[in-house]
Amino acid sequence: MLRPGDAEILGFLEQIQLARNLQAGLRCYRLRTMCLNLARWLKLDQEQMRQLIFLSYCHGLGKIGIPDSILLKPTLLTDQEWVKIREYPEVSESICNQLPVLQEFAPLVRSHQERLNGTGYPDGLRGEEIPFIVQVFQLVNVADAIISKRLRRKTNEPPSERPYWMQAVEEITKEMQSGARDLELCERFFRFLELYYKGGGP
Repeated sequence: MLRPGDAEILGFLEQIQLARNLQAGLRCYRLRTMCLNLARWLKLDQEQMRQLIFLSYCHGLGKIGIPDSILLKPTLLTDQEWVKIREYPEVSESICNQLPVLQEFAPLVRSHQERLNGTGYPDGLRGEEIPFIVQVFQLVNVADAIISKRLRRKTNEPPSERPYWMQAVEEITKEMQSGARDLELCERFFRFLELYYKGGGP
């Protein structure tokens, strides 16, 4: 799956993001873990697994330049703050292009916030313009963001009666219904989430 030297590169990328903040570094590890489990469940090939691993560590590199006041803001972002957030895939791509060992992942990193219906960014790609492996990563990325956010809820907030993974399913279903996600891939992913979080093993 990994090529010679990949482990050292991934370790370096992880340290960069841990230095930015602990949450960023830990999130890379969570994404990698879920991506690998999903890839095995979907029976993806070794190269696709490698792409998912590097997407887990490279997609957020551009967030390094975003102030914590925006990146960690607990309330809704302003229009101006959203403009700053939407720049990060291009910055991540630029960082990857500076390093020959990461250049092959740069186009995947750039497109990881695109949506099938053209509502994503930065290029408004549609349908098959978005690589399949990016669509797979997007589902893991979105689910982890929703689940980890719920797990970090304030102590004075009542716990939800729904499992956290079900909340991710509900949010992704809304996107699927709007045409932003692939129906068949989402349904397979929902089954995976159920097995993953119920401990049944994908």
